[in-house]
Amino acid sequence: MKIQALLFVALLVVTGLSCGCLSPAAPESPAAPLAIQINATPPRYSPVMSSTIGIRLTPVNTSGIIPSDASFTWETDFGTFYHWGPPDFKVVELAPTYTGTAEPVYWSYFSQLDEKYHNPVNITLAVTEPSSGKILASAILNVGWEDPRGFIAIVEG
Repeated sequence: MKIQALLFVALLVVTGLSCGCLSPAAPESPAAPLAIQINATPPRYSPVMSSTIGIRLTPVNTSGIIPSDASFTWETDFGTFYHWGPPDFKVVELAPTYTGTAEPVYWSYFSQLDEKYHNPVNITLAVTEPSSGKILASAILNVGWEDPRGFIAIVEG
């Protein structure tokens, strides 16, 4: 009888521990807010460079979790965005405002080479939750010019 009672108590303890009834609940830690940055390479760019079609812009998650269905909206006040990569490495012009996935885009100003003066360029990225339309994180990248009448764009940060 003592063995049965002991087994019954042990079973109760094991059951209680497995369902979490005998231990205090761990406090929920708030999720870290999403934060992103824009990685830009190369830091100096000219459309005459044969090694790239523009400045490659890649979103970098610095904290938090990006939902799998998040959309990435790129905007620029000068130039336009392009896609270039596998499998065929075909250059595809996107637009000055483009919404897509976390894949890199390229920024260039091929279509505005006849401009006589270039103002500093602002490039923004917003990560949005499609179901709610809520902006989860955003980042800004500034591009300046080696010479305001020049040809070489310089990533400023």
